[in-house]
Formats: sequence, C-alpha cells, structure tokens
Amino acid sequence: MAAKSLWETLSTSTFLVLHFPADVKQLSEAGKAYAWPKPSRCPRCGSARLWGHGYVDRYFEGFCVALWLKRLRCPECGAVHTLRPAAVLRGLRYPAAVVVSALREKIAGKTWLPSVSRQAQQYRHRSLRRFCSGVATRWSLSLDDLGRFCRSRLLPMTGQCAPLRL
Repeated sequence: MAAKSLWETLSTSTFLVLHFPADVKQLSEAGKAYAWPKPSRCPRCGSARLWGHGYVDRYFEGFCVALWLKRLRCPECGAVHTLRPAAVLRGLRYPAAVVVSALREKIAGKTWLPSVSRQAQQYRHRSLRRFCSGVATRWSLSLDDLGRFCRSRLLPMTGQCAPLRL
C-alpha cells in the first residue's frame, strides 16, 4: 500500500478537543511536564493505540503567557486530540460559567461584568443575537434563548469531546 500524501492525510484527519479536569494554575507552573491523563481509547474510532503528538500553546484569560496543552494522535484513524482543561470550552478564553453569567446579566438589563473584557462579552452577546435571529426575529432576549444557545453553540456535544473548528 502506497504512503498517503500530506493532503490526503490532512483531509481525512479529525481534530478533537478532549476536556479533562485540570488545575490551570498547576498547568501554568508545570508547563510541558504537567501529568495529563491519557484516555484509554480513541474517542473517534475506539482504538487503544494513542501516541503522544507534541504540545500546542493556547491562551487563557488570567495568564499573560500561553499554556502548553498535550496532543495525542491515533494511528488507526489519523485523529489528533488536544487535551484541554474542562472549565474552558472550545473557542473560549474564559470559563463557560463566566460566559453564561455575563450573558445572563446582559439579558437582565444590567451592565457588562467588570472582571471580563467588554469586547469578549459583546462578541458572545452578538453571537447570541445572531443565533436567535435565525430562529425568530426579535430584539429582546430571554433566558430560554440563552439556554438554547448554550446547548447548541457553547456545549454542542455531550461527554468529554467537542470538535475543534479550524
């Protein structure tokens, strides 16, 4: 069997984010030496063969330097998995609880949270408005809208993995 070209490998690979309970402070102190838990099986194909695939740096709110996150690769299906702290979901620099709290405050007619970047809060609020305008045209948002948004956009999958948007 001929070796796959780089393009064939990239087009068939899947990138997943695996969320694990991790102490972000310990992660920042330990760097690449942090003891990440290794899943027993590949979430995509179920293979027991997962290899270390290096590290990737990601920025989180509250840290002025990027934190190193471990990556694993499945040789069976070609999937690359990034291990990430459970409190911070894909595409978010803030913990999900902070994002939901900021949106809940804005829906209640209050001001932006002072502890979170105003621009980040406005971005999520616009995302919520766009999401709701796809369902029905309205100017006022409700907590039900926020619940639907969180289930579909912030927390789209159950379990420990969520696809990484490239």
